[in-house]
Amino acid sequence: MSEKSQSEEQEAPHAQAEAEPQGGAEERAELERLLSRVAELEQQNLRLLADFDNFRRRQTSAEQMLRLRAREDAVQALLPLADDLERALGASAEDDPLRAGVAMVERSLQGVLQRFGAQPIAAAGQPFDPAQHEAVAEEDSDLPPGTVTAELRRGYRMEDRVVRPAMVRVARARE
Repeated sequence: MSEKSQSEEQEAPHAQAEAEPQGGAEERAELERLLSRVAELEQQNLRLLADFDNFRRRQTSAEQMLRLRAREDAVQALLPLADDLERALGASAEDDPLRAGVAMVERSLQGVLQRFGAQPIAAAGQPFDPAQHEAVAEEDSDLPPGTVTAELRRGYRMEDRVVRPAMVRVARARE
């Protein structure tokens, strides 16, 4: 062999040894970059899952609120009928044959209101609460001042919301 080919043969394994560590470093760098990208995508996936879970909760809440409002609208549409039936019962004589029929319809309507979730608001004898009662008059009374003396129109609530405040008269302080 020639001198040149011997020196090339000696350099070739050396060059090959140098190339492997450099190639290994590039592979390690590529692996680290890929692992970093996988971790980044996993975090992105977790954020998307959390966002979707929040979206689903908001949608469920919005649907429940929509259903409640729809029931409230139905109840508010029925309340004038309940008022009319109550007035008819109050104006009719006990022996009036129509009274029994009106009372039956009134009970049936009250059952429908309860199925919608409407509950009457207690008024007479209760302390006046502006969140539940609408005072339309004051009157002298033996009751403590600020107490509801009479319910002029029944109020209703659904869950924690007042659908319609009770129209009431309130006791005033005697002078």
